[in-house]
Amino acid sequence: MNPRYVTAPDHVEAVDLGPAMVLVNYRTGAVKTLLGPAALWWAELSTTGDLRATSGLDRTSSKALLDQLRSAGLLVPVQRPGPWQTPRTGMPWVPSWGTHELAAGREKPVRVPIGATMLAAPALLVVITVLSLGRASRRMARLVRLLDWATGLSRLPADAEQTRWLVHAVRRVGLLAPGRVACLEESAAVTLALAMRGRRATWCHGVAADPIRLHAWVEVEYRRPIAEPSSTARYTPLRTIPRRDNGGEK
Repeated sequence: MNPRYVTAPDHVEAVDLGPAMVLVNYRTGAVKTLLGPAALWWAELSTTGDLRATSGLDRTSSKALLDQLRSAGLLVPVQRPGPWQTPRTGMPWVPSWGTHELAAGREKPVRVPIGATMLAAPALLVVITVLSLGRASRRMARLVRLLDWATGLSRLPADAEQTRWLVHAVRRVGLLAPGRVACLEESAAVTLALAMRGRRATWCHGVAADPIRLHAWVEVEYRRPIAEPSSTARYTPLRTIPRRDNGGEK
């Protein structure tokens, strides 16, 4: 029996990219893209939580989509109407027809001070261990808990220079690490390494369109991405640690 009322858990974030809606479960890491009427259905449902009050999809399509989203942990049944935060507005999905350039491959490693490397190595090891141990379906939840703990260690802001050295140090160490070391692991390791120095930056995880893709990076004051290409400006942050609220941080 299908429920009448549903809600999106706190660990689910949504961004409206125009004709596409991207949903991310920050407990399991599941990602779902809704297009056209399905995206409108989610936006409409978020204002009421009442499945009977939606008109974007017919009953059969609505049931099929609901089953998919419940299986992915993006919606859960509730006893009473459970409206949730409306999707944030991201940069619209405007086809570039291949005119947007994106960096391909790795940049040449940058020489860094030995002190930065000595912080980067254990930080990256901890991140890889946290992601690897335990159920794969909970790896994102473990990472979020680690970063919440790390950023809570200090309220002293990190400056751009020390953060840049650590970004490059983590990337150099990552070349020697077995398995996958990409933006998620690198940005988390930088955040942890800064915490080991008693400093705090903002970890960001966001989405961009054309094509839809996810990316993680680190920012310092004035929301400035560190050691990132200009294309990072196309990403809409979905989750930041510390969490941002109405343009600030909490």
